[in-house]
Amino acid sequence: MGTINTLISDALIDLGKLSPSENIEPEDLAHGVRVANRLFGRWSAQKLLIPYTTTESFAGSGTASYTMGTAGTASSVRALRIIDAYSSDGTYDRPIKIIGQREYNGISDKSYDGRPSVLFYDPLYAVGYIYLWRVPSSSYTIYIESIKALHSTFSVGTTVSLSTEYEDFVVLGLRNRLAGSFGIQVTPMMLKEFIDAERIIMNLNLSNQREVMNMPSMFSGDNYKYNIKED
Repeated sequence: MGTINTLISDALIDLGKLSPSENIEPEDLAHGVRVANRLFGRWSAQKLLIPYTTTESFAGSGTASYTMGTAGTASSVRALRIIDAYSSDGTYDRPIKIIGQREYNGISDKSYDGRPSVLFYDPLYAVGYIYLWRVPSSSYTIYIESIKALHSTFSVGTTVSLSTEYEDFVVLGLRNRLAGSFGIQVTPMMLKEFIDAERIIMNLNLSNQREVMNMPSMFSGDNYKYNIKED
């Protein structure tokens, strides 16, 4: 885990405009942040998701559903997926099981209250919905770990948690976009390095995209997931 400052500094080091022992000048850093925001905005428009994980908490009390998105009750940033959760009463922590929509739909009395034991997340756009069962009967702090898409909302010092393959892609993208600001021409090799990194990210995202299809009655009408890359 690092900051956007580190990614920009690494891009400038690759360009030969900064040594590893130097601190980036404030003006160069501010310019780099603006470039990073524009780049991430462009990548987002290309549906090129760059995910990161984050742990957050919210107060669960008296209601079954909570929102993730602008002005959300659980978080102001919508999650792509929730991967872990637990509740705390201030003394003891207890895990919350993550379930799918079918299992949640099978709960006959969704108003039954108590300490939450299961969570279903519906990642609707632009606001996702968290459903808890049992409905919190008193004040519990709900902790969730989720995967989110990194948006172009950086400021100086913003913490960025990226896996290695995404970090390399971002640094190479920043390097090439910042080159012109320092009078450096992007070479064919620099362009190839970025294209190779971009291809890795695109293939990674494609392999993680799974669609749900309704199977005919001979398969009991169940929903099965398939991968468009599988035979």
